[in-house]
Amino acid sequence: MPGMEAAWGPYLLVAMQLLGLVAAWTTRLSEGSRYQTACQLWFLAYLALIGGATIVSGVVARGAWLGFAATFAVMVVMAASDFRCPSRVEA
Repeated sequence: MPGMEAAWGPYLLVAMQLLGLVAAWTTRLSEGSRYQTACQLWFLAYLALIGGATIVSGVVARGAWLGFAATFAVMVVMAASDFRCPSRVEA
């Protein structure tokens, strides 16, 4: 069916970005559990996917790169930040 790609394309882009945020959040939630390594590997793979999508969308779909770049930045900040209470942080 012609034009079908244009109908579900934006939903796919949004779903990719939401899955990236879910990957970052589950990586944070799995800290200290037995699923930590699996979640970290999933996060790193998805971070690479979002980074690649940012580069490709800058060439192919000029308006979509900003959403991917924002998702990439939020994923990196979530991975690098320490959200624990200051009283529980070890020096």
